[in-house]
Formats: sequence, structure tokens, C-alpha cells
Amino acid sequence: MSFPYTRLSSLTFVRCAFAHSVATVGYRYELKNEGWGIYGKAPRDGGLLEIGFVEQNPILLTGEKGERFRIGENCIFIIPPDSRFSVQCENEGLHRHTTAEFLVRCHTKAQKEYLPPAGRSLTLPLVIEPSPLSGEVFDRIRAIATAKAGGLERSFFEDCGDFMHLIHSLSRLAEPSSTGTGQSPGARRHCERAKAFISEHIDRHLTVSDVAEAVGVSKNYLTNVFSATEGVPLMEYINRRKLSHMVELIRRYDYSLSQAGEQVGFSDTNYVSRMFRRYYGMTFTQFKQQRLRRSEAEKNK
Repeated sequence: MSFPYTRLSSLTFVRCAFAHSVATVGYRYELKNEGWGIYGKAPRDGGLLEIGFVEQNPILLTGEKGERFRIGENCIFIIPPDSRFSVQCENEGLHRHTTAEFLVRCHTKAQKEYLPPAGRSLTLPLVIEPSPLSGEVFDRIRAIATAKAGGLERSFFEDCGDFMHLIHSLSRLAEPSSTGTGQSPGARRHCERAKAFISEHIDRHLTVSDVAEAVGVSKNYLTNVFSATEGVPLMEYINRRKLSHMVELIRRYDYSLSQAGEQVGFSDTNYVSRMFRRYYGMTFTQFKQQRLRRSEAEKNK
């Protein structure tokens, strides 16, 4: 399926207005993001840019002229300013997605084909299909949503940095002639073997040398091709996977930070605490307080 493109010219970040993870049954609504919507009066070139991804149960978008687009699972969607769609789930049952809404200033123009970035202008499609680099976008949007859900105060520069990283990643993924990697099949195969080894040994203390030895290549080679193919340094990928597994353990078994850390091979609680704050935008204590508030809210329903 081909998706329409939008050219965003003179793109300027204003602020992150909202971000959240949705898990609901029978998801349906009318999307009209004119100006800054409920977030205040926008300047003439002001608009709302929404970036998210579907985790479960695809979304169907229907435009004003009856055109329909499908956002599948693990697809990234980019809703440009001044868009109007009727939104509904493709199937009955639970639907999950995570999204962030940014107030921006830019000029938009519909495009039939991709144009490369130039200055503060870039072309983005409505939907980006899954690729090896998608995980980087997922992680950053999740971190933004987690911070917003926890009510954590973040500086303009932190939000702007997240936005710029997202835009950079989306710009790479949007290139229609690229898989987002530019690497050979052999390099991609080595990266997949590395990720599989990390998943299978998530409970161990892992180094880049450990992974390279398991894959059967040199440390320098794997470091270079993994960063180029996946868009994230190998050691950072290891840390992200471990932190993601830790959060799942904390949610499922109510582990402490040190208990969860031990399950993924981390022995230094201070190190884990710093990483948690870096990747999730809040301290572990703030994360636990957020979970407690949600639990109490559910009991009071």
C-alpha cells in the first residue's frame, strides 16, 4: 500500500503537548488536529504533529474524500498538522498504541513522492512500515509517554532533544529507496544473531566482546555494523533491552530496582538507577509512585 507524503518546511519545535499509551477495546474517534487544538491559540504557521506506533490491533484511517489507510502492528504513523481522519480499529478486541503530540511551527504541503531533506524541511509519509530501525523510535516515544504519565517536569531542552532525535530517525526511515540500513545482507544477518544472543542471555552480564564472540566476528566489526544497521550503538541496545525486561519484571512481580537488576545481570544499583532515569525520563521512585496511583485509580472505578 502506498501512503501520502507531507512536506514540512521551516519546521520548528515549540513544545511536547501530550503523550500516552492507549490500551482499550473498540477504539474509535474523529481526528481533527487543526492549529494547536485544545492546547491553545496557534500562530498562522502553528500546528500539531502526532507521532506514534501501533502495538496491537491495526488502525484504519478514513479521509474526508473516502481514502483509506491501514496502520499495521509495529508500524509508525505520522499525523501532520491540519489532518482530518475517522479512526477505528481493524478488528474487535483490545487495541494498543503509544503516541506523542508536538506543537510545531511549519508550512505543510501534500506530496505524491518523496523529496530528500533540505535545511529545516523534510518529507514524511503517513505510515512507515516496520524496519530494523523502528525500535529506536518506539523506545523514544515510550520514554516520552512514561514521563508525561508520571507528571515529570522536563525542560524545554529535554523535550526538544527527544523531538529532534525522533525527526532524525523518521527522516532516515522515510527514504523509500532504503531499508533504513544501507548494509549488506551479511551485516544484517550478524546483527540479527547478535540480538538473538542478547535476548537469550538477558540474565547475564554482557559485554560487546561477549556478543561478538558468540556471533563469530570481531568486536570492532560488530560495533560498526550494528550501529549503522540498527541506528543505535550495540552497548546501548543491550542496556535498553535489559531495562525493558526489568520494567516488565517490576510490573509483573513488583520487584525492587536491585531485584530486577540482578535478574538481568546488573550488580550496581546506582548505575541501574542512572540508566533508568536516562531512558525513562523519571527516577525509579517516581515510576513506582506512578504505578501506585494508577492501581488506586483502578480500584476506585
